[in-house]
Amino acid sequence: MLKGIGKSHGKTIIMGEHAVVYGYPAIAVPLVSIPVIVKIRQNKENILSSKYYVGKISQIPDTLSGVKYLINLLDEHLNTEKINYAISIDSNLPIERGLGSSAAIAAALTRAFFDLFDKNLDTKTLLAYVNKSETVTHGKASGLDALTVISNTPVLYSKDTIEHFSFSSDGFIVIGDSGVKGKTKETVADVHQMYQENKSKIGQYLEDLGNCTLTTKDCLINNQLKLLGQTFDKANEILSKLNLAIPKTNQLITAAKNSGSLGSKITGGGRGGCMISLTRNINNATMVQKALIKNGAEQTWIQPLSIYAEETDVD
Repeated sequence: MLKGIGKSHGKTIIMGEHAVVYGYPAIAVPLVSIPVIVKIRQNKENILSSKYYVGKISQIPDTLSGVKYLINLLDEHLNTEKINYAISIDSNLPIERGLGSSAAIAAALTRAFFDLFDKNLDTKTLLAYVNKSETVTHGKASGLDALTVISNTPVLYSKDTIEHFSFSSDGFIVIGDSGVKGKTKETVADVHQMYQENKSKIGQYLEDLGNCTLTTKDCLINNQLKLLGQTFDKANEILSKLNLAIPKTNQLITAAKNSGSLGSKITGGGRGGCMISLTRNINNATMVQKALIKNGAEQTWIQPLSIYAEETDVD
């Protein structure tokens, strides 16, 4: 009986979302503590088992359109003997929250298919499959999610640059899930419409976000947490002007500020999804986490920035 397995993990964009679509830089960090594991085994019929959907692959709902597209594409390219199989997706990443769930699933799924049929898979091919799935899921995808969910190091990404880098920082990132599904495809389209209608004004917002990314990288490398927190706040103001905030994320950001965070912002596509806060130490991070939970965060995660101190290669 044929079997295959593939793994990946989540990510969070700490700076530059939306601006990255227009060629400005963004920084994303891998959430290696939130893994995604896909297993495939030969079976009598083609079925998918996950917390998002259980049933026949042919009947996968539109909410998982990227997954269905990728399964069919990989099947067409690799399944020359036309065997049937059962796919299981084990993931603690909530979907449509800006944590890279769709890209992580796509990466793990691609790796599992190549493992199932005992085919070699290089990074370029892996990224190509993930980005095709991401385009179906989100519309115009920047490619940043795909890069980060297969990396163990932070990624600085723009249309001209892909840089994996490391840093030594004392800070902590606290992630709060609003419980509201993000609307990445919608928000990307709406920001594009705003840009077309007022290229000068919206273009300046996007350029400012790109500058925030460059400041963020410098702050991470030089352990300038106070300035990094201020940059988080500045970016959040810009993202709010782009109509990407909702009352729930605003509530969580205010709660984090009142509990002593150095700065907070929306992360990902916006209008739902997650927010992130920067804190100085673990005690502060715990206080912010409790405040987020008290104010209705559905899930929370704490990630120390110190884990990015040593550089490792892409998986």
